[in-house]
Amino acid sequence: MGSERKIFLFFFSLVVVLASLLPGNLFAYNEDGRVHFEAGFEAMNRDIQEESAQFLGVLFPKENPSVQSLRLLAKLSVRIIDPIEVYGVAGGSNLKIDDFEYNADFGAAYGGGARIVLFKENSREMPFQIFADYRYLRFKTHDTVLFQPVDENGAPIPAGSAGELLNEKIVWNEHVVKLGFLARHDVFEPYGGVRFSVVNGKDHVPSQFQPLDLHFKQSDTFGVFGGLAYYLLPRSDKAAIFIEGSLFDQYSLAGGIRVGF
Repeated sequence: MGSERKIFLFFFSLVVVLASLLPGNLFAYNEDGRVHFEAGFEAMNRDIQEESAQFLGVLFPKENPSVQSLRLLAKLSVRIIDPIEVYGVAGGSNLKIDDFEYNADFGAAYGGGARIVLFKENSREMPFQIFADYRYLRFKTHDTVLFQPVDENGAPIPAGSAGELLNEKIVWNEHVVKLGFLARHDVFEPYGGVRFSVVNGKDHVPSQFQPLDLHFKQSDTFGVFGGLAYYLLPRSDKAAIFIEGSLFDQYSLAGGIRVGF
């Protein structure tokens, strides 16, 4: 957890420094209340890089599998000072890696982050904001798999082994930083921007012959995102539904509902 804490502390400190340099008349992203609750989903597909491994004297090269994940998350945000909100997320996530025949059910997911308004224009015709957002998400999954490594000739390792059923465990850590633009027209609120994501984690394979702890990271860091929020009542900003998509670093579709108090 050392590297995750360092990354979290770096981005949180950056948010605090930016806030101290901004004009005091800026307001937070959610102006309809200091507390907000969101419930939503995120369906994600991305590539990762898993390190090479040596098993019983045989070296296996790096792997570049594609992973799929569905997250069901609740988010609670609080405006601590203008223009900063901090939030926590909790829920569940599954994980599927076809290359490894790994298909895990939902495991507990949790994390948190912060959002800051960098610039705001309050014109009646088209109010808009420029914002930055940082989120950390962590989850663990496990699946019972048939572990049958083979050498370059296709012979099983160890020789004569028929493989073994074992409980493979994967720990996933994800950091996402977004820099975006948001505008508002009537009940519609389109937004979009660029994103940077860092993934790191561990794949634990408890083989009776030689346990393996394989580390992995993201294949791509840079991406873009875009979305649309629709406010359910024209005269109130208290509730909105939203949908959001991401490209390049990961290919994902997310959506949900946001309520202000």
